This record gives sequence, C-alpha cells and structure tokens, in this order.
Amino acid sequence: MKGLNKTTCLSVMMALCSMFVMSCSDSDDDNPTVETPDGDEFVLVGSVTNPAASYLLATGSLTTGSASAIGKGAELATASRLFKDGNYYVATGGKLSKYDYENNLLVLEKEIPLTGNSLYSYWIDDKTLIVWDGVASAPKSDLTYNIVNVDAMTITKTGSISLTGLASADKAIYMSSCVLRGGKLYVAYAVYNSEWTSKSSSYLAAIDYPAMTNVSISTDTRSAYAGSFSNVIPSTAIVNNDIYMITNTGDRWAVTPDKPSAVYKIKNGENVFATDYFFDLSNISDGNREFYGLWDLGNGKAITRMGKKELLLTFEDYFNTDVFEYYVLDLVNKTKTKLALPLDKIVHSSPVFVENGKAYIAISSGTEGHFVWTYDIASGSLTKGLEVKGVDNVNWISRFDD
Repeated sequence: MKGLNKTTCLSVMMALCSMFVMSCSDSDDDNPTVETPDGDEFVLVGSVTNPAASYLLATGSLTTGSASAIGKGAELATASRLFKDGNYYVATGGKLSKYDYENNLLVLEKEIPLTGNSLYSYWIDDKTLIVWDGVASAPKSDLTYNIVNVDAMTITKTGSISLTGLASADKAIYMSSCVLRGGKLYVAYAVYNSEWTSKSSSYLAAIDYPAMTNVSISTDTRSAYAGSFSNVIPSTAIVNNDIYMITNTGDRWAVTPDKPSAVYKIKNGENVFATDYFFDLSNISDGNREFYGLWDLGNGKAITRMGKKELLLTFEDYFNTDVFEYYVLDLVNKTKTKLALPLDKIVHSSPVFVENGKAYIAISSGTEGHFVWTYDIASGSLTKGLEVKGVDNVNWISRFDD
C-alpha cells in the first residue's frame, strides 16, 4: 500500500487530535429539496477542503428538506465535536470554553483553565465532561485528567493516572477510549514503538470512579489496541451491562498487519477483556482490517464503517475518496450485514446518530451527494432524508438541543 510514512501519519493524527440484504426508498432527484424550517434540535458539522473550513449546521429535522452552509452556519476553528443542550464546548490550549449558539453564531459564555494539556474529552453524563491530555510521550507515562461540571463550568476533580507498557525505546502512549460503567472508568490505550507503529497489544486500565483510584491495568494480544485513533469516533456498545469495544488495526492508524480487526468484551464488573469472547471481523471480511467506529443500536447490535481496502491506495484516500461501507454487527452472534448505502468518505468522522429506534447516517458521496439516511432498526429499512449543501463532507451528526 502506497502513501505517507508512519511518522507522517502519526503527526497528522496528533494534529487532528490537538485541533481537537436492506431496502432503500426511491427518490426523485428532479424534485428540488425544500429548505428545512429553522430549528436547532440537531447539529451537523460539514467541511470544505478549499479553502479548508468546518461549519456547524443546526436543523430542525434529519428526515426532510435541506440544510446549507452557504451563507449560514457557524465556522468552527477546532476539531472539537462536543455538543450538549444547545451549547458547544472546546477543550484546547489548557482551557475549556463554553459557547451559546445564537443566530448562526457561536457566542462565548464562559471559559475556565484546565490542568495539563487538553486533547481528549469524553462525556461521563449529560452534565459531566472528563478532559484528558490524552498523550504521554516517553519517558512520561502519566495522563492528566480534569472532571468538569459543564453547567457551572467548574472543575470537580483533577489528577493523573500512571499507565504501564511504555518501554525506554518507545515513543508514546495514546489514549483510545474512555467509558464509564458500573462505577468503573475503562480507559483503553495504545503504545507506539520507536518506528511509530502501535504495539500488537491491547491495553486496558480500569479505574474506580469518581474516586479515580485503584487503577488496574491488563493487556490482551489477540488484536491491536482497542478503541479509536480519535475520540471523535465512538468505539463501544453496551449489551446486558457488558461492554463491547472495537479494535483499531487499520494500515494508516495502527499499522499492525499481524493482527485482525476485532471486537472485545468486558464482562459486567470485571477489569479485563473476556478470554471467552473474540469477534474476529477480519476473518469474515476477506482479511480486511479497515474498521472504524462502533455506534450502539441496542439489543446487541451496532453499526461500524469499513474501508474498502482495494480503494485505499494512498493516505489521501482516507479523506477525499468514496471508500467506506456501513455494516450492522450482531455482537452476540458475531455476524455482519451490509447496509445498502452509497460509499462514504473521510475517516476522521462520526456521521451516525442513534435515537428512538432509528439510526441517522450522514453519507458524503462524490457521486450521489450529501444526505442523511434513516435506518429503521426494527424493520431494516433505509430512507433518504435531509440534504446537506455547500460542503465536501459531513463528519458529525448528533442531537443539539431538546
């Protein structure tokens, strides 16, 4: 496979972080779409490549009409995708900023200082955000955290945890997932060696929350690191209080050709990946290791994106080429079913939002346009909905304001 070298790929990854068979409905492309009535129930982020810019687009519907970045939308200066209750949050440069969205503009409401670098952020609940520095460069192996009440914009706890696995010749530790369950905070991470290749091991730290004590670290060598190369991309699903976590083995983000893409399981209340469960995705995908993201559909099902390896020929193909397919995974029975959607683009993306029995999937197709498709989880039907105009890709979709 051709493209940039591993050091350059990791540099791009760091820059991204620090910036922060189914039925389809017929559509009549000859009928013009109607602009969606104003509303901010949902938010999308779309990007253009020349000149490079990203825009927040609020909409009242994901199933009809259109939303446009042309003359509308607030420009986003970072890769932050923290939206909650009508507010937008940015953690960067040692501070957390909270913005209101008013008349297509982001207005700063409050800003507070943070301890350490601020690269990776995860929602603990609707009012609590944990902000990590996310990267520990050798010889350092500690990750600093800030737990923030976003209503009051106050820090309720700060500190650090010490991780293992970083040898003297290694380069860095990268955080790859953070999920709270049953009074435990589970932090997955990768260790990169001197060649900027992730070690062929999965590291998992289990921490008592909210005390942030009793750190227990385990490893598993059946796949590469669990989680995602970006905290923008979710990597976990919950089934009967067990945690299922996808691994990251793609050629540009982990470079572990000796390990398959897979899904691990953490049994309820335990601190390690279960030895009696291993969902080998590559084994049922002709050896493909290009799986990114896990969006929980409930009832043991989840959506993932798979890059078509025959189309991923250069590094730029991960961003500018239609290469990604969507699959529904049955995590219990270990099967995958392809969704009949156009090919999608851009790897650094979370274009899926799940709510009330529906999954809304924002597809950015170079040939078929930019639309939000509705996947009915119960029936398996797919329906084309909201059109997104004035962007080259849609890389985020979520609820914004109730």
